[in-house]
Amino acid sequence: MNSAIRNRLLLILFIFSLGVYALLPSIRYALMDDNDISNLSEEQLNYFETKSIKQGLDLKGGIYIVLEVDLPQLVDNLAKNKDKKFNEFLEKLRNDYNDSTLDFFTLFEDEAEKREIKLPRYFISYGKTKEQIISELSLQSDDSIKRVIEIIQNRVDQFGVSEPTIQKQGNNRVIVELAGIKDPERARDLLQSTALLELMIVKNIESTTSLIRQIDNVAKGSIEDNEEGIDELFSEQESSQNLSFSSKLISVGGDLAVSSDELLSLKEIIGQDEVKQILEATNSLILTSNSSINLINDFGEEEEFYRLYHLFDNAELTGGVIEDAQMRLSQSGVTAGQAVVQVEMNSEGSREWARITGANINNRIAIVLDRKVHMAPVIRSQIFGGGTVIEGLDSIEEAEDIAIVLRAGALPVPVNIAEERTVGASLGADSVSQGTLSMIIGLFLVVIFLVIFYRLSGLIASFSVMWTLILLLGVLALLEATLTLPGIAGLILTVGMSVDANVIIFERIKEELRNGKSVRSAIDSGYERAITTIVDANLTTGIAAAVLYQYGSGPIKGFATVLFWGIVVSMFTAIIVTRFIFDFTTSSRNIEKLSI
Repeated sequence: MNSAIRNRLLLILFIFSLGVYALLPSIRYALMDDNDISNLSEEQLNYFETKSIKQGLDLKGGIYIVLEVDLPQLVDNLAKNKDKKFNEFLEKLRNDYNDSTLDFFTLFEDEAEKREIKLPRYFISYGKTKEQIISELSLQSDDSIKRVIEIIQNRVDQFGVSEPTIQKQGNNRVIVELAGIKDPERARDLLQSTALLELMIVKNIESTTSLIRQIDNVAKGSIEDNEEGIDELFSEQESSQNLSFSSKLISVGGDLAVSSDELLSLKEIIGQDEVKQILEATNSLILTSNSSINLINDFGEEEEFYRLYHLFDNAELTGGVIEDAQMRLSQSGVTAGQAVVQVEMNSEGSREWARITGANINNRIAIVLDRKVHMAPVIRSQIFGGGTVIEGLDSIEEAEDIAIVLRAGALPVPVNIAEERTVGASLGADSVSQGTLSMIIGLFLVVIFLVIFYRLSGLIASFSVMWTLILLLGVLALLEATLTLPGIAGLILTVGMSVDANVIIFERIKEELRNGKSVRSAIDSGYERAITTIVDANLTTGIAAAVLYQYGSGPIKGFATVLFWGIVVSMFTAIIVTRFIFDFTTSSRNIEKLSI
């Protein structure tokens, strides 16, 4: 064996060994059953999941969610100096948009013209004319969707989902595909949570009593002497008067609470226009607790209640100042052993937090996440350093999810789930088995074709085709790529392209043999004449794969990845590997006839 052939042999063996080594974790992991996987340590499981070829949603199962950005709420958030006329316009716009397929800002413009809404009155900072304002609002909408995608990407990454698909659809929707999710409900909550953290001061008992009295007067029309009944709410005694608002409340440890059965009717009262005006005039906000408590009612039955909080309707501090949030297990006090979220603020937030706590000693401050109060502790002293703790969480999973969304940031606008599909594990397994079967059948038919038409040379080509698949799967494992059904189609296409290259080479060799050349000379000429055609064909396909990868998303990108690396690997096996086998065979002995 001369040095040139030996060097090529060493190169081929090295590449083959690298491909097999990269593919081994995937093979070992695929052969494990559920019991074997459950016995793996966390480190071993992480190794196999990292080194193995990942399966996409259509193979592994998971959830497919379409999130719709609440554009009417975005417009509501951006508007200033809102009045009843604007609120009615926005409510009509929201209803029309939910029942229509038209573009939101087209409906916005038409409805504004019908109602003669003077847009500069509410959006003066976005322009002086209707066209300028609508154009700027549209830009704000696009920017909000980009931020939504970025924040959801950050949340999903921290949630631990491998290779998620997150992409924009239309002008107000985001598609999210999460493969292998075992807790869809938790994932939905994580995606949909706005994660708006607000720190708000709780109003004192006197202000709360006055507010309830005003709401009662509005809700019932006229109540003449209800002070005694309202005061009893704060004295651990049940109110004896049938008040329309206060009668729905009880006192629990100095806080007000409402039964879960009365919660809807209480919110309806708060949603009345007259009550909204009272809340706005008194700078008040009424929120419920995040979790419920169970109490024994007068009939000796357990009943579910939610605490009610009367807050100043302006956040002293928001989640924008959060630098880090981590789930911890409390080490002291009555919450020892319970999951809490340790929040650290940036320098600006630390200064504000010290100012707020210093100015409100002995007052309560509510920690509000997505308009739900998680806790409302009393400020005992000024707090420096920007650290605080969120308690009152139901589980470690809830604490972890809250920490994730706080680190990733709040969504700039609420999102709703417009569509949801769950791909079960059985469907994923069927997809895998059918895709694998189709690839095996295709490979078998290709091998038969090669052997029938090209005899012994066809066996050499079949050898190269099989190694093309092995090396390609090894490359995908090294790249930590995700394999989907389109990816399997790319694998099958790679087999066809690899065979195509061998067919061109073999036909060139047969042509040279018919012209009377020797076997050695025919092989050399066949490869030299075929290589230009092979490179040209694969180069154009490679360009198409690059374009698909650049502008495609999700499964399209997966297909483009398999196609591109399939081109590279198939050219290596078709040109270098088969050429080496022919050279090695003809160099060791004088062959006068080639089986081709």
